Amino acid sequence: MNTRVLVFAREPRFGRVKTRLAAEIGDMVATHVYAELLAHTLDVVTKAGAQPEVWLADSPDATWAQQIGHSWSVQEGEDLGSRMLHAFRRSFKSGAGQVIIIGSDCPTLEPRHIVEAGEQLDLTQIVLGPACDGGYWLVGQRSPGVDLFSSIPWSATDTLAKTRLRASELHIDWTELEELEDIDARENLEAFVHSPSGDKALRTRLEILLNEGS
Repeated sequence: MNTRVLVFAREPRFGRVKTRLAAEIGDMVATHVYAELLAHTLDVVTKAGAQPEVWLADSPDATWAQQIGHSWSVQEGEDLGSRMLHAFRRSFKSGAGQVIIIGSDCPTLEPRHIVEAGEQLDLTQIVLGPACDGGYWLVGQRSPGVDLFSSIPWSATDTLAKTRLRASELHIDWTELEELEDIDARENLEAFVHSPSGDKALRTRLEILLNEGS
């Protein structure tokens, strides 16, 4: 796969990840849930034929960084939009022709989603993966890229809608993948573990964690 895939993530630390979920099931369990989701994401990207690059929100613990098994960088910027813009620009400057940024908390993410996103970037300049909460779980661009993120409200129900509007204002075509759901709260976690979709082994591990947080 010729598309570069950047996984936006955090080191799984108590009190630093999944704070909304942690308020419902406890910091320790929520941290373990996030660690499972991050491992799942990296595995999916690898199975799609890409070498994931981990872009962390903060500088990691040195021991954890050695164990992650993939190259990593620290995000730069004041908000999510500026951090993604910086990551795109740096990747294109280093020679990437197509770049995808994905989050690290989508349990139904499959290799086919990553492959499809790369294929769509052969046809259009931008690809978006809509999330059920009004945001998106993936955004991809083809070189040289554009500033798609100015004046976008983050973690809002209209994040995706505003991004579509921004693309329209820039007169840029885009395509969208299927809608997926992130795990941000207990209800999302419960819905996934009780559904028939997604990786069965992941569902089992997350169900055990959910029961621990009950």
